[in-house]
Amino acid sequence: GLEVPVIGAPMAGAGDSKMAIAIARAGGLGSLPCATWSLEKCREEVLAFRRAVGPEPKVNLNFFCHEPPAAFEAARAWEAKVDKLRAAVGASSEASSPPAERWAFDDSACRLVEELEPGVVSFHFGLPPPDLLDRVKRANVVLASATTVEEARWLAARGCEVIIAQGAEAGGHRAKFLGDPNDVSGQLGTMALLPQIVDAVDAFVVAAGGVAD
Repeated sequence: GLEVPVIGAPMAGAGDSKMAIAIARAGGLGSLPCATWSLEKCREEVLAFRRAVGPEPKVNLNFFCHEPPAAFEAARAWEAKVDKLRAAVGASSEASSPPAERWAFDDSACRLVEELEPGVVSFHFGLPPPDLLDRVKRANVVLASATTVEEARWLAARGCEVIIAQGAEAGGHRAKFLGDPNDVSGQLGTMALLPQIVDAVDAFVVAAGGVAD
């Protein structure tokens, strides 16, 4: 029951509970970018949201379902070597930026969702394994992003209740998960993709990318 049919983008690396609170107070659905936070940070942000707006409004917890690239391990190893060099010359490592890791949804994240019952959970880059997805769906509406009609059909066939039609104009990362992630030749704009997904699936569809007034 939203007063305004708007869902705030999670915006991993930029979004937080302050933005989700503002969106909820305006009548929309606020989102939290959990894929870049520790589980404890996720819990703290949800509790901050509820302290500000009360227990009734739902909040969307967003997670990723990708295979974490080996580059993260290499980046961590490199950072450790640089820290040793800093220590050798007496330089501080406080200002160094850790690799921007996006961790994939797993059992520990699922248990946190079961604990917090946010009401809405969304996924980028596909969906979690069926056993985890079933647990999430027991008390939450599930959303997931599709950048093509093929992806939308894939999500609908696996029980996704709300599909986000993410057009080529969408900012930040793209949620493409089928086919070559670097091939953007078949990527449609939102206003072309949206009606095609609506016709292709029996699910609620949300438009994302290039939506402005």
